[in-house]
Amino acid sequence: MHFNFATDSYTQYIRAWQVRMLPAQFPLDAVASLFSAPTLVLLVWNVIPHPVLLTWLALLETTVIIRLMIALAFRYRAGVVDDPLTVWAACYTWVSIATAVCWGGTVVLLAHLPLPAYDALIALILAGFLIGGMLSLTPALSAYLAYALPLSLPPIFWWLLQDDLIYVALGVGGFFYLLLAVGVAYRYQQTLAQARQLALENGELVRSFTAARKRAEKDHQQLAEQQAALQDSVDAMRELYRVISSSARCSQRMQSMLMMGCQRFGLAIGILARIKGDRYEIIQAQSPNGEMNPGDVFALDNTYCRDTLLQGPVGFEHAATGIQRDHPCYRKFKLEAYLGASVWVSGSVYGTLCFSDLQPRAKPFTMVDRELIQLMAQWVGSALEQEHMAAAAQRQQTLLAHASRLNTLGEMASGLVHEINQPITAIALYTEAGLTRLRSRTLEGNELREMLEKIAAQSARASAIIQQIRRFARQGKPQYVPVRIQDLLDEIADFLNLEAQRHTVRIRYDTPLELPPVLADALQIQQVILNLVRNAIDAVSSREEVGKIILSARLDQEIVEIAVQDTGPGLEPNIISQLLHPFFTTKPHGLGLGLPISQSIIEAHGGQLWVTPNSGPGVTFHFTLPVAKGADLPEYAPDVLSVETS
Repeated sequence: MHFNFATDSYTQYIRAWQVRMLPAQFPLDAVASLFSAPTLVLLVWNVIPHPVLLTWLALLETTVIIRLMIALAFRYRAGVVDDPLTVWAACYTWVSIATAVCWGGTVVLLAHLPLPAYDALIALILAGFLIGGMLSLTPALSAYLAYALPLSLPPIFWWLLQDDLIYVALGVGGFFYLLLAVGVAYRYQQTLAQARQLALENGELVRSFTAARKRAEKDHQQLAEQQAALQDSVDAMRELYRVISSSARCSQRMQSMLMMGCQRFGLAIGILARIKGDRYEIIQAQSPNGEMNPGDVFALDNTYCRDTLLQGPVGFEHAATGIQRDHPCYRKFKLEAYLGASVWVSGSVYGTLCFSDLQPRAKPFTMVDRELIQLMAQWVGSALEQEHMAAAAQRQQTLLAHASRLNTLGEMASGLVHEINQPITAIALYTEAGLTRLRSRTLEGNELREMLEKIAAQSARASAIIQQIRRFARQGKPQYVPVRIQDLLDEIADFLNLEAQRHTVRIRYDTPLELPPVLADALQIQQVILNLVRNAIDAVSSREEVGKIILSARLDQEIVEIAVQDTGPGLEPNIISQLLHPFFTTKPHGLGLGLPISQSIIEAHGGQLWVTPNSGPGVTFHFTLPVAKGADLPEYAPDVLSVETS
C-alpha cells in the first residue's frame, strides 16, 4: 500500500493501516480460548449444570473458530485494502465482539459458583484474555474497546452488586484493571501509529531520494546526450564550413562536400542529381568503385529520391526490415541505407542530394544528421543559383564589352580607314607602274620581282590591320589562359600608335620582358588597356604641348600591376571618387560606361582597378592581374556589373 501525499493525510493513512491490521494480526487470545474454555468447563463441571456449560462452550468456540477462519482467509486470499470500512475488518470486529460477549457471559457461571475461589479463577482468565485481545486488536483502538467492554463489564458489575466484600473487591480490582488495560492499549496504539508514521515518512524520504536520484541521473544523461548532440552539431557545421568556404571551383567544392557527407554519415555513395520529369540524371557522384558516374541516367521511380521529392527529407538505416523492402529501388539496386533531401534553385525543384549504401547502417540517423543534409542541400541550391547568375552575368558582361569594343572601333574609324587606305594606295600605284612598264616593255625581271614584293608587303600590312579589327570586334566566351603582357601589347600596338599619331601624342612602353605570364582573357585585357590609353590621349591632347603617356608593368609578389600614366590636366578629388561609377563621364558625348566595364573585367580576373593623381600633372590608372598558376583557372566570371549612381 503506497501513500499519496496529494490526496491523503497521515491520519487517514494510519487509520486505514490500523483497520487492515485487524485481521492480519495473529489472534493469540482466540487460540488461547480454544484451550482455556474447555479447561474452565472441566474445572466447574461438577458445580454448574451441564447444559449451561455446554451451551456457553459451544457459542464461545464457534465465535473463536469463525474468527480464526476470517484471519486465515484474509492472510491467504485478500489483497491490498485501503478502505477502512472493508468487509474483512467489519466481519473480524463483529466476530471478536461476539467472542468477548461469550466471555462476558461467564457472569452466568459466576451466579452458580459456590466459592469465591472460582470467581478469582474466572477473573484471572478474563484478565488474560483482556491482555491477549490488547495484543491482537490494539491496531484499531475502537475495535479493542468493543472487545474489552463486553468481556469485562458484565462480571465487574456482577461482583460490585454482591454484598460480600470479597466480591466487591474483585469488582473494584477488575474495574481498575480494565482502565489500566485500556490505557495501556491506548499508549500501545499511539506508539504503533507513531512508529508507522515515522516508517511512512522514512519510506517517503527514501522514495523521494530515489526518485530525485533517478531524475538527476536522467537529467544528467539527457544533458550528456544534449552536449554530445551539440558537439556533434558543431563538428558537422565546422566540416561543412571548411568545405563551402574553400576558394576552389564550385564543382570541386561540391565534390568535397559529397566526400565529407559520405564520411560523416558512414555511407559509401554520395550523389547530386538533376531531375526533369521522370528523368534522374547524376550531375556529380562519389562512390568507392565508380558504380555511379556523372551523366548516368535512371528512371525517377526506380530511386528513393522520388519519395524525397514527395515527402521531404527521407532517411532510413535498414531497408530490408522496413516498408522500403518493397520499393523498386531496393528490388533493383539493393540499397539498404539512405539519407536524402531535395535541392531547390530559384524557387523550383532542381533535384536531390542523397547518400546511400549497399550495407545497413548500424546506428540510426540523428537529428543533427537530418538537419545537416538539409543545410547541405540548401547550400548546393544556393551555389547552383549563384553559378547560374554568374553565367548570366558573364554573358551580359561579354555583350556589353563587345558593344564597347564596337563603339571604340567606331570612334577610331577615320584613323583606321586612313591606315588601311595607305597600303591600298601603295598597291594601286605599284600595280599601275608595273603595267605601264610592261606595256613599254622596259620592265626588267629584277624590277618586276622588287615591285611584286612591295605589293605583297603592302597587302600583308592591310590584311594585318583588317585581321586585328576583326579580332577586336569578335564576340565569344572569355578564355582565361596564361598570357604575357608583352604579347598583349604587341597585338594592339598598331591601334595604340595609330591613335597616338592622330593626336600628336607620344607613348613610351616600360614592360620588362622577364614578367611572368598572367591569367587572363587576352581580348578583354587589351580592351581595358586600349580604353585607358584612349582616355589618356583625350586628356593630354587638350593641352598645347606634346602629350606623353607611359604604359608600364611591374611584378608585385603574386600579381602584375599595369599602369597608364598621362601628363594631362589631372582631375579634381571629387571627380576621381566618381570615375568608376556607371554613367559618370567628363566627356561631352561620353556614355560613362568605359571605366565601369573595364573595372568589371578586371574584377572578373580577380584584380583591382583604381586611379591616383600624379605628383606632377595628370593622373595614373592602375589595374592588377594574378600571376598564372595551374590551379587558378576560374570556372566563370564573378558577379554581375553593379550599376550605381551618385
